[in-house]
Amino acid sequence: MKTFICRIGLPALFFSCLLNSKADCQEELLTLSRIDLLPRYRNDAIVRQISSYDTTGGNDDGFSGKYSYLRKEKGDLVIAELNGPGIIHRIWTPTPTEDTIQFFFDDEAEPRINLEFIGLFSGNHYPFSRPVVGNEVGGYYCYLPIPYQKSCKIVYKGERMQFIQIQYSEIAKNQQVTSFSRQFSEKEKQALSLALKAWSTCGKEVIDLLPYIKTEIKNQTSTIILKPGETSVVFDQKTGGRIIGIELIPQAELNSKFKDLIFSAVWDDEPVAAINSPVSDFFGYAFGKPSMQSMILGVKDRVHYCYYPMPYDKKASLKLTYLKTSENSTKEIPCKVTVYYNETSRKENEGKFYAQWKREINPAMNKPYTILEKKGRGHHVGTLLQAQGLNPGITLFFEGDDVCTIDGELRLHGTGSEDYFNGGWYALPDRWDQAFSLPVHGALAYSIPLAHTGGYRLYISDKLSFEKNFNLTIEHGPENNLIPVDYTSVALYYCDTPPLANNLPPRELLSAIKPPSTMEYWIELLPVKALSYGATLVKWYQVDPKSRQNREVLRLEAAKNGYVKFELEVPDNGEYKLYLSYFKGPDCSSFTVSQRQIPISQTIKAFESEYNLADKEYIGRIIIKEGTNTLTIKLNENPEGAQKGSFFLHRIYLEKM
Repeated sequence: MKTFICRIGLPALFFSCLLNSKADCQEELLTLSRIDLLPRYRNDAIVRQISSYDTTGGNDDGFSGKYSYLRKEKGDLVIAELNGPGIIHRIWTPTPTEDTIQFFFDDEAEPRINLEFIGLFSGNHYPFSRPVVGNEVGGYYCYLPIPYQKSCKIVYKGERMQFIQIQYSEIAKNQQVTSFSRQFSEKEKQALSLALKAWSTCGKEVIDLLPYIKTEIKNQTSTIILKPGETSVVFDQKTGGRIIGIELIPQAELNSKFKDLIFSAVWDDEPVAAINSPVSDFFGYAFGKPSMQSMILGVKDRVHYCYYPMPYDKKASLKLTYLKTSENSTKEIPCKVTVYYNETSRKENEGKFYAQWKREINPAMNKPYTILEKKGRGHHVGTLLQAQGLNPGITLFFEGDDVCTIDGELRLHGTGSEDYFNGGWYALPDRWDQAFSLPVHGALAYSIPLAHTGGYRLYISDKLSFEKNFNLTIEHGPENNLIPVDYTSVALYYCDTPPLANNLPPRELLSAIKPPSTMEYWIELLPVKALSYGATLVKWYQVDPKSRQNREVLRLEAAKNGYVKFELEVPDNGEYKLYLSYFKGPDCSSFTVSQRQIPISQTIKAFESEYNLADKEYIGRIIIKEGTNTLTIKLNENPEGAQKGSFFLHRIYLEKM
């Protein structure tokens, strides 16, 4: 074990001057980058959220716009009327428009913010600058702080506002807040510049953003070899201080079938572990694979990093435990662990860091899944969630809303699970359709065939403060929690009270998250590997003659021998039964299905005088493994000698044998 001392690179005086300034926007801007302030309680601040959620309990959370405004005023929509003093921390929508949005401060007749709605997120209007504002994974977000002293009225000059969330804090009446100004001072510009730099980094680079820590930063590096059944202490301090960063580099891939490497932490001889989580879940894996690369937590270039400050009073102990199973009885895991810390003990106005790991397979119907329920004083600073559907097909369980009750009062009610993670529109291309990491939020995974998804959201400037108790839940399904799902979550929070329990669950809950035995492939999101020369793919909508419902299909138009090749995602190598849903009709060619040069079917005739859906028709057996996970559909004969024929594909299904 080695100990080194790192000296800070930039003058701490600059940061001290900024924090002591009376310019509230400037101070709030600093919270975007001052991760050292995360343990600090936010005194006299009540967190709330305005959103377009369906107050009747239905799923019209913005589609119609019925619940997206308070009232109409001279033909415009009043979205919010906030009494000050207060601060808007976050604005989110998946449905921005070019209609004007206006912010009126302190009963003024003229708006101080007056621009097109999408301009809040585009990065084209300073100080609304990327990446503190932006869009990805289907959602548009703005974290630029907007303070107000007396009031803030938000008016939308369009016919319909759809999905919207506005998170804000009510500040104690005796505090003076300087209302937002588009003309930033030099110090405000500097503070924003620091935020933009911090939000543009992830991993070890964040250590370079810690010059405001006045004491010297030390680090200890341990190289260990863990054998199954062993526990190794990687950090042990007998005096007060704080952990500033943790970097873990396993020299072997972590087990994707069992969560057998456990990371734990204990502060000050507390009887219950502050952290007790599988390494993979704590550092943002998704279904056995590294995924998250956020600003302060995740995996980058094999380095598992966490830069949440962890202050303690007298003692701190970090451990890695390698659980012994039938699968890993002889496998060793070499690890390199570096812990950055200093000797500044926890202050009176700071909480200790805790992480609550949970997994619940098929939560009770009619009840939401609880991410964190906590008594005491503190604030919630992060949610990581993996969600595995237990039925094949679309991830409808992700229609559920997040609900946050603080100090016995409903404070925040969301509009959908992906919306909670600043996303939107799952199952649409280039929206919530794959893993994608941003500074404080992102999608951990998305797969319709495997019926799973997940997301993360970290609270930096917008942490959810509570004085007595806290309860955060998420629904499984659009209404009444009726969709079966397998949830795994990690809740990150600071508190003055340790958890009552934080033990690992039974071994069966540490096993891999398994998808359903049947995979359903939506054509809109299916990767197309190749097309034959002259073949074209077009989308086409057809009314199903039986159900009278529109079904989106992918239409292949090609001459004889034209083909299309798809790539199929599967959970495991093996043999599967193949089914297709496709349309027969007057311009449909006969076709064959193969895997590379290996035929799966005989010629299938698709010509009929009228369009009819062949629903989930059995085609044959297919063996899929890495490198041969493709499916080829070739047109054999065009109808009535036509130069071109068509093939209308609706769904592909695989059933594990």
